Amino acid sequence: MSAQIIFPILMIILGLMDMLILFQLMSDPMLREKKFLKSVLSILEERSHDRNSIVRQMAVRGLGNLVYGAPEKVKKYKKFLLDILIGALHDIFSSEVIGESMKALAKVLKELKEKDIGSSFQDLTQQIRTYFDDEDDALRSMAFVLFGILARLTKRKWKTYFADQVKQSWVTLLLHLQDPNPAVSMECRATFHLCFPFLGLKKLQRAVNEHLGGTAELKPEELQVDICRYLVSELLNCLRLLTGVVV
Repeated sequence: MSAQIIFPILMIILGLMDMLILFQLMSDPMLREKKFLKSVLSILEERSHDRNSIVRQMAVRGLGNLVYGAPEKVKKYKKFLLDILIGALHDIFSSEVIGESMKALAKVLKELKEKDIGSSFQDLTQQIRTYFDDEDDALRSMAFVLFGILARLTKRKWKTYFADQVKQSWVTLLLHLQDPNPAVSMECRATFHLCFPFLGLKKLQRAVNEHLGGTAELKPEELQVDICRYLVSELLNCLRLLTGVVV
């Protein structure tokens, strides 16, 4: 085998070995040392743009593992982490990189509060929604998980914006309660329950809680009927108020 072929292969192998070492380091408590952490994060940032998708995937995973190695540093580097991980959601060449980014975001977001996310909230929310109907079961599932995490985080600053995103997504969420993949359906169930209060349909909340709360077998058709019945009733009430005619 010629050197022209062997050299690129060796470079890829060496690159992967480096990433394996960094991947392990990101879970190590020694990351709490300031100088060491900065150096590792800088390398991971560079590798997150590598032309090799496996290297990109491992770099993103390593960034997510900061939660294990130095959880108290997550808030300090929140913008750095969010910029890279949200950027990885746009990877057009590898669904594995996107999936890894979603898992890393789930870890990082659980260490943050609404105010910590800043202006990234909008881009993150919109990007997550694009994967609700993805062909990849794992990406659909993680998209619902992330949307649910955002629902828990949303308190004041982004409440109006997130409510609007929920209003644009609630039909999709309702349909995916019958997702062909049972695991995806379960994640959607939890997320739909968390997001429903943002719709402002307080009179319907009790029925939704009965359908989605607890661990009882979900019957999406019955939930859909209850929601449709409520919406029709509200529409008729609006017509009565506007026309003064009993419908």
